[in-house]
Amino acid sequence: MADSEEKKEGRRRQILAAAKETFAERGFHQASINDIIKRADIARGTFYLYFPGKDAVFESILDDAIDELRGRIVAVDISAGAAPAGLQLHQNVSRVLEYVFGDRALIRVVLAHGLAPDSDAAQRVEAFFGHVRDLIEASLRYGITVGIVRQCDPELVSSAILGAIRGAIRHLVTDRDAPDVPKIAQELIDFALRGVIVPDRW
Repeated sequence: MADSEEKKEGRRRQILAAAKETFAERGFHQASINDIIKRADIARGTFYLYFPGKDAVFESILDDAIDELRGRIVAVDISAGAAPAGLQLHQNVSRVLEYVFGDRALIRVVLAHGLAPDSDAAQRVEAFFGHVRDLIEASLRYGITVGIVRQCDPELVSSAILGAIRGAIRHLVTDRDAPDVPKIAQELIDFALRGVIVPDRW
């Protein structure tokens, strides 16, 4: 990448980081472009070189998050000599959680601030979670195909898993201590795969 392109990408990320913190702090509706450019320490004209408005910045934040999540999910390898499927699943979930808990501002943007249900921002957040659900559903379908996931309704089950993950993250984000990612990953996996029952008691 040429130096000028690197500088452009760096400035774009600077604006996105400032916007994310601003949305997390003030909420999408209360945040203004003035708030963003002040936090980013840039001129108004510089902002408009990269984004036509506040909505476009918000959408870019969510798009970048989806791209990051996609990059952290790797198909489980069931070939001879590969690591156990359970270990690979744990690594996948851990990579996702490390990203999520490493960006508390993103969590606050998509979970903590209420948005009017008919607002464009709310629709974009729901579209974001729709993409996440699609990633989970694709993983389930792959697992069924290779024989490591039982036959189920992938669309319904992926929605249930996403609901559990959203609830867990909403609960854990209020904890000021650094999250124990491996432990949380295992707890979520155990819940998704085995529920809460003691098998020999049922």
